[in-house]
Amino acid sequence: MSRLFRRQSARQSVTLSLSQDRVLLGCCQPEPKFEQEPCSGQNDWGRAIADLLQRTQNSGADVRVLLSASLYQQVQIEKPDVPEEELAGALPWAVKDFVNEPVLQLGIDYYHLPSNPASRPRLAVVCASKARLQLVAHAVNQVAVLQQISTEELGLVDLLGLQEPLQLLLFQPPGQDLQLLAVCRGQLCFSRQLRGFARLAQQGFDNLQPDLLDNLSLEIQRSVDYLVAQLKLPAASMLHVAIASPDLGGLIRHLAANFSMPVQAMANPAVAAGLEYLPLFGNLQVLEVA
Repeated sequence: MSRLFRRQSARQSVTLSLSQDRVLLGCCQPEPKFEQEPCSGQNDWGRAIADLLQRTQNSGADVRVLLSASLYQQVQIEKPDVPEEELAGALPWAVKDFVNEPVLQLGIDYYHLPSNPASRPRLAVVCASKARLQLVAHAVNQVAVLQQISTEELGLVDLLGLQEPLQLLLFQPPGQDLQLLAVCRGQLCFSRQLRGFARLAQQGFDNLQPDLLDNLSLEIQRSVDYLVAQLKLPAASMLHVAIASPDLGGLIRHLAANFSMPVQAMANPAVAAGLEYLPLFGNLQVLEVA
Protein backbone atom coordinates (compact mmCIF):
# COMPACT_ATOMS: atom_id res chain seq x y z
CA MET A 1 0.00 0.00 0.00
CA SER A 2 1.29 3.47 -0.76
CA ARG A 3 -0.09 4.60 2.61
CA LEU A 4 -2.22 7.45 1.19
CA PHE A 5 0.58 10.02 1.23
CA ARG A 6 4.31 9.54 1.32
CA ARG A 7 7.56 11.33 0.51
CA GLN A 8 11.22 10.60 1.18
CA SER A 9 13.51 12.39 3.64
CA ALA A 10 16.41 11.75 6.01
CA ARG A 11 15.50 14.08 8.90
CA GLN A 12 14.51 13.11 12.46
CA SER A 13 11.15 11.31 12.30
CA VAL A 14 8.21 10.91 14.65
CA THR A 15 4.88 9.11 14.32
CA LEU A 16 1.54 10.58 15.36
CA SER A 17 -1.75 8.76 15.82
CA LEU A 18 -4.91 10.84 15.42
CA SER A 19 -8.39 10.30 16.80
CA GLN A 20 -11.23 12.67 17.65
CA ASP A 21 -10.26 13.03 21.30
CA ARG A 22 -6.46 12.81 21.41
CA VAL A 23 -3.19 12.84 19.52
CA LEU A 24 -0.50 10.27 20.37
CA LEU A 25 3.19 10.73 19.61
CA GLY A 26 6.02 8.23 19.40
CA CYS A 27 9.69 8.74 18.55
CA CYS A 28 12.80 6.58 18.93
CA GLN A 29 15.69 9.05 19.06
CA PRO A 30 17.69 9.13 21.20
CA GLU A 31 15.47 6.57 22.99
CA PRO A 32 11.80 5.52 22.68
CA LYS A 33 9.46 8.22 23.91
CA PHE A 34 5.65 8.25 23.96
CA GLU A 35 3.40 11.20 24.74
CA GLN A 36 -0.21 12.21 24.19
CA GLU A 37 -2.31 15.35 24.12
CA PRO A 38 -6.11 15.49 24.47
CA CYS A 39 -8.03 17.40 21.84
CA SER A 40 -11.63 18.43 21.21
CA GLY A 41 -12.21 17.08 17.73
CA GLN A 42 -10.30 17.25 14.49
CA ASN A 43 -10.36 21.04 14.34
CA ASP A 44 -8.15 20.98 17.46
CA TRP A 45 -5.52 18.71 15.90
CA GLY A 46 -3.31 21.60 14.87
CA ARG A 47 -3.02 22.91 18.42
CA ALA A 48 -2.48 19.42 19.90
CA ILE A 49 0.17 18.50 17.33
CA ALA A 50 2.05 21.77 17.84
CA ASP A 51 2.01 21.30 21.63
CA LEU A 52 3.23 17.71 21.38
CA LEU A 53 6.06 18.46 18.96
CA GLN A 54 7.23 21.43 20.98
CA ARG A 55 7.06 19.53 24.27
CA THR A 56 9.11 16.65 22.88
CA GLN A 57 11.53 18.95 21.02
CA ASN A 58 10.41 17.64 17.63
CA SER A 59 9.24 20.85 15.95
CA GLY A 60 10.29 20.73 12.30
CA ALA A 61 10.69 16.92 12.27
CA ASP A 62 9.44 14.57 9.59
CA VAL A 63 6.05 13.25 10.67
CA ARG A 64 4.17 10.09 9.81
CA VAL A 65 0.49 10.03 10.73
CA LEU A 66 -1.65 7.01 11.59
CA LEU A 67 -5.43 7.37 11.43
CA SER A 68 -7.55 5.59 14.02
CA ALA A 69 -10.25 3.27 12.70
CA SER A 70 -13.02 5.84 13.18
CA LEU A 71 -11.38 8.24 10.70
CA TYR A 72 -11.49 6.10 7.57
CA GLN A 73 -13.49 3.34 5.88
CA GLN A 74 -12.04 0.10 4.63
CA VAL A 75 -13.74 -2.38 2.32
CA GLN A 76 -12.62 -5.63 0.72
CA ILE A 77 -13.47 -6.18 -2.92
CA GLU A 78 -12.51 -8.38 -5.84
CA LYS A 79 -9.81 -6.70 -7.89
CA PRO A 80 -11.41 -4.92 -10.87
CA ASP A 81 -10.59 -6.56 -14.18
CA VAL A 82 -8.54 -3.66 -15.56
CA PRO A 83 -4.83 -3.18 -16.30
CA GLU A 84 -2.75 -2.26 -13.24
CA GLU A 85 -2.15 1.26 -14.53
CA GLU A 86 -5.93 1.85 -14.67
CA LEU A 87 -6.68 0.40 -11.24
CA ALA A 88 -6.55 3.67 -9.30
CA GLY A 89 -9.14 5.19 -11.61
CA ALA A 90 -11.43 2.15 -11.35
CA LEU A 91 -11.44 1.84 -7.57
CA PRO A 92 -13.80 4.73 -6.74
CA TRP A 93 -16.55 3.16 -8.83
CA ALA A 94 -15.82 -0.30 -7.45
CA VAL A 95 -16.39 0.84 -3.84
CA LYS A 96 -19.08 3.50 -4.31
CA ASP A 97 -21.87 1.24 -3.01
CA PHE A 98 -19.91 0.35 0.15
CA VAL A 99 -18.92 3.78 1.48
CA ASN A 100 -21.05 6.45 3.12
CA GLU A 101 -19.55 9.50 1.37
CA PRO A 102 -19.47 10.47 -2.32
CA VAL A 103 -16.45 8.75 -3.84
CA LEU A 104 -15.20 11.93 -5.50
CA GLN A 105 -14.79 13.40 -2.01
CA LEU A 106 -12.59 10.51 -0.84
CA GLY A 107 -8.88 9.87 -0.98
CA ILE A 108 -8.54 6.20 -1.92
CA ASP A 109 -5.63 3.77 -1.59
CA TYR A 110 -5.40 -0.02 -1.51
CA TYR A 111 -3.29 -3.06 -0.80
CA HIS A 112 -3.50 -6.62 -2.05
CA LEU A 113 -4.97 -9.38 0.11
CA PRO A 114 -4.13 -13.07 -0.11
CA SER A 115 -6.89 -15.07 -1.74
CA ASN A 116 -7.65 -18.63 -2.68
CA PRO A 117 -5.63 -19.41 -5.83
CA ALA A 118 -8.85 -20.59 -7.45
CA SER A 119 -10.59 -17.26 -6.78
CA ARG A 120 -10.18 -13.76 -8.18
CA PRO A 121 -7.57 -11.55 -6.47
CA ARG A 122 -8.88 -9.35 -3.66
CA LEU A 123 -8.02 -5.86 -2.47
CA ALA A 124 -8.44 -3.97 0.77
CA VAL A 125 -9.46 -0.43 -0.19
CA VAL A 126 -8.90 2.37 2.32
CA CYS A 127 -11.03 5.49 1.92
CA ALA A 128 -10.67 8.75 3.84
CA SER A 129 -12.30 12.13 3.34
CA LYS A 130 -10.13 14.38 1.18
CA ALA A 131 -11.11 17.28 3.43
CA ARG A 132 -9.87 15.36 6.47
CA LEU A 133 -6.61 14.44 4.76
CA GLN A 134 -6.10 18.08 3.83
CA LEU A 135 -6.78 19.06 7.43
CA VAL A 136 -4.13 16.58 8.61
CA ALA A 137 -1.62 17.90 6.10
CA HIS A 138 -2.24 21.52 7.10
CA ALA A 139 -2.07 20.77 10.85
CA VAL A 140 1.25 18.94 10.52
CA ASN A 141 2.90 21.18 7.95
CA GLN A 142 2.35 24.26 10.11
CA VAL A 143 4.99 22.97 12.54
CA ALA A 144 6.74 20.03 10.82
CA VAL A 145 6.91 18.13 7.53
CA LEU A 146 4.29 15.51 6.69
CA GLN A 147 5.83 12.37 5.18
CA GLN A 148 3.04 9.81 5.18
CA ILE A 149 -0.55 9.10 6.19
CA SER A 150 -1.39 5.50 7.02
CA THR A 151 -3.64 3.60 9.45
CA GLU A 152 -3.19 2.24 12.94
CA GLU A 153 -3.99 -1.24 11.65
CA LEU A 154 -1.03 -1.15 9.26
CA GLY A 155 1.13 0.11 12.13
CA LEU A 156 0.26 -3.10 13.96
CA VAL A 157 1.27 -5.10 10.88
CA ASP A 158 4.68 -3.42 10.98
CA LEU A 159 5.17 -4.72 14.53
CA LEU A 160 5.58 -8.25 13.21
CA GLY A 161 8.15 -7.34 10.57
CA LEU A 162 8.96 -9.22 7.37
CA GLN A 163 9.23 -12.74 8.75
CA GLU A 164 8.24 -15.53 6.39
CA PRO A 165 6.06 -17.62 8.74
CA LEU A 166 2.47 -16.53 9.25
CA GLN A 167 2.03 -14.85 12.64
CA LEU A 168 -1.06 -13.85 14.60
CA LEU A 169 -1.54 -10.80 16.82
CA LEU A 170 -4.31 -10.68 19.41
CA PHE A 171 -4.62 -6.99 20.31
CA GLN A 172 -6.95 -5.12 22.63
CA PRO A 173 -6.30 -1.43 23.30
CA PRO A 174 -7.97 -0.03 26.42
CA GLY A 175 -11.72 0.33 26.07
CA GLN A 176 -11.90 -1.21 22.60
CA ASP A 177 -12.87 -4.51 21.01
CA LEU A 178 -10.42 -7.37 20.68
CA GLN A 179 -8.75 -7.56 17.27
CA LEU A 180 -7.07 -10.54 15.61
CA LEU A 181 -4.60 -9.93 12.77
CA ALA A 182 -2.68 -12.38 10.60
CA VAL A 183 0.58 -11.17 9.03
CA CYS A 184 3.03 -12.86 6.66
CA ARG A 185 6.14 -11.25 5.16
CA GLY A 186 4.97 -7.82 6.28
CA GLN A 187 1.59 -8.22 4.55
CA LEU A 188 -1.74 -8.07 6.33
CA CYS A 189 -3.53 -11.29 5.40
CA PHE A 190 -6.55 -11.10 7.65
CA SER A 191 -8.10 -8.80 10.24
CA ARG A 192 -11.13 -9.49 12.39
CA GLN A 193 -12.78 -7.84 15.40
CA LEU A 194 -13.81 -10.23 18.16
CA ARG A 195 -16.68 -8.72 20.15
CA GLY A 196 -17.79 -9.65 23.64
CA PHE A 197 -14.36 -9.99 25.26
CA ALA A 198 -14.06 -6.65 27.05
CA ARG A 199 -13.69 -8.45 30.40
CA LEU A 200 -10.29 -9.82 29.36
CA ALA A 201 -8.83 -6.40 30.13
CA GLN A 202 -10.96 -5.82 33.22
CA GLN A 203 -10.73 -8.98 35.31
CA GLY A 204 -8.03 -11.32 36.50
CA PHE A 205 -7.76 -14.68 34.82
CA ASP A 206 -9.18 -16.55 37.84
CA ASN A 207 -12.31 -14.37 37.76
CA LEU A 208 -13.09 -14.97 34.09
CA GLN A 209 -15.85 -17.40 33.23
CA PRO A 210 -14.58 -20.61 31.59
CA ASP A 211 -17.13 -20.14 28.78
CA LEU A 212 -15.58 -16.79 27.87
CA LEU A 213 -12.11 -18.31 27.57
CA ASP A 214 -13.43 -21.27 25.60
CA ASN A 215 -15.26 -18.92 23.22
CA LEU A 216 -12.07 -16.93 22.70
CA SER A 217 -10.13 -20.07 21.78
CA LEU A 218 -12.97 -21.13 19.47
CA GLU A 219 -12.99 -17.77 17.64
CA ILE A 220 -9.22 -17.89 17.17
CA GLN A 221 -9.44 -21.47 15.88
CA ARG A 222 -12.16 -20.50 13.40
CA SER A 223 -9.91 -17.76 12.05
CA VAL A 224 -6.95 -20.14 11.80
CA ASP A 225 -9.10 -22.67 9.93
CA TYR A 226 -10.24 -19.96 7.49
CA LEU A 227 -6.66 -18.90 6.78
CA VAL A 228 -5.57 -22.45 6.02
CA ALA A 229 -8.66 -23.88 4.34
CA GLN A 230 -9.93 -20.87 2.38
CA LEU A 231 -6.87 -18.70 1.78
CA LYS A 232 -4.46 -21.67 1.50
CA LEU A 233 -1.96 -20.01 3.85
CA PRO A 234 0.50 -21.99 5.98
CA ALA A 235 -0.26 -22.75 9.61
CA ALA A 236 0.51 -19.87 11.96
CA SER A 237 3.89 -20.11 13.66
CA MET A 238 3.23 -17.78 16.61
CA LEU A 239 0.39 -16.07 18.46
CA HIS A 240 1.40 -12.72 19.97
CA VAL A 241 -0.86 -11.32 22.70
CA ALA A 242 -1.13 -7.63 23.55
CA ILE A 243 -3.94 -7.25 26.08
CA ALA A 244 -3.87 -5.15 29.26
CA SER A 245 -5.10 -8.07 31.37
CA PRO A 246 -4.61 -8.04 35.16
CA ASP A 247 -3.34 -11.63 34.80
CA LEU A 248 -1.82 -11.81 31.33
CA GLY A 249 0.29 -14.81 32.30
CA GLY A 250 -2.79 -16.88 33.09
CA LEU A 251 -4.38 -15.95 29.79
CA ILE A 252 -1.19 -16.84 27.91
CA ARG A 253 -1.03 -20.26 29.58
CA HIS A 254 -4.68 -20.94 28.75
CA LEU A 255 -4.19 -20.10 25.07
CA ALA A 256 -0.94 -22.07 24.89
CA ALA A 257 -2.79 -25.13 26.21
CA ASN A 258 -5.36 -24.85 23.41
CA PHE A 259 -3.07 -24.36 20.42
CA SER A 260 -0.06 -26.15 19.03
CA MET A 261 1.67 -22.90 18.09
CA PRO A 262 3.74 -20.95 20.66
CA VAL A 263 1.88 -18.14 22.45
CA GLN A 264 3.76 -15.18 23.89
CA ALA A 265 3.03 -11.77 25.34
CA MET A 266 4.28 -8.91 23.23
CA ALA A 267 7.03 -7.00 25.03
CA ASN A 268 8.56 -3.72 23.84
CA PRO A 269 8.84 -0.11 25.06
CA ALA A 270 5.36 0.74 23.78
CA VAL A 271 3.74 -1.96 25.92
CA ALA A 272 5.27 -0.38 29.02
CA ALA A 273 3.98 3.06 27.98
CA GLY A 274 0.48 1.83 27.06
CA LEU A 275 -0.96 -0.58 24.49
CA GLU A 276 -2.49 2.32 22.56
CA TYR A 277 1.07 3.17 21.46
CA LEU A 278 1.72 -0.20 19.77
CA PRO A 279 0.73 0.93 16.25
CA LEU A 280 3.11 3.89 16.55
CA PHE A 281 5.95 1.65 17.69
CA GLY A 282 5.38 -0.63 14.70
CA ASN A 283 5.63 2.32 12.35
CA LEU A 284 8.78 3.53 14.12
CA GLN A 285 10.36 0.09 13.70
CA VAL A 286 9.97 0.44 9.94
CA LEU A 287 11.77 3.78 10.14
CA GLU A 288 14.61 2.24 12.14
CA VAL A 289 15.08 -0.55 9.58
CA ALA A 290 14.97 1.91 6.70
